[in-house]
Amino acid sequence: MKIPQILILTIALTLTGMPAFAQRQLSGPMADEPQREAGPFSPEGQGGPPSEERREEVRKKIEAVRIWRLTEELKLDTNSSAKLSSLLSSLDLKRRNTMREQMEAMRDLRSLLRTAKPDEAKIMSLLEKLEKNRQEMQGLKDQELKGLKDILTIEQQARFLIFQHEFQREMRDMISGARGKGPGGPGRRGGR
Repeated sequence: MKIPQILILTIALTLTGMPAFAQRQLSGPMADEPQREAGPFSPEGQGGPPSEERREEVRKKIEAVRIWRLTEELKLDTNSSAKLSSLLSSLDLKRRNTMREQMEAMRDLRSLLRTAKPDEAKIMSLLEKLEKNRQEMQGLKDQELKGLKDILTIEQQARFLIFQHEFQREMRDMISGARGKGPGGPGRRGGR
């Protein structure tokens, strides 16, 4: 049984403005940045940016869809599905926190480099933080693979990796489509 495309499209439409909004929130309005088009979730749009609660609600729905589809795809029993869900949830939380730190460090680095005479010690500190975050992200990937080995069979591990790749691509394509760019369109690499 497939999830109705309308549910996934609704989630994608809700997410459409989130990356831009998150970037705007972290970087703040900059005088030298080009103005972005107003979208349904941009401050200039009709609805304004989605609230933190709304973003969290959408994230939870996407995670529920992902776990449901993984359970179906991997033919997991209830116990294995619960273990997989717990593993992925804890690692996803750590990933989100690390990615938030990464975005903040990049924002600070951009801001620092815009100054007349950037402080090299601060630059070095930010570069070290970015490297630490990169290592943490790799460590989380390693933890995920190790955890999968404890829960899934070899075949299920392979199916999991393929599912993850396809699910992420599907989400990106839906978001691009919701923005009017479509797969392979101007918003995607390789598009013209």
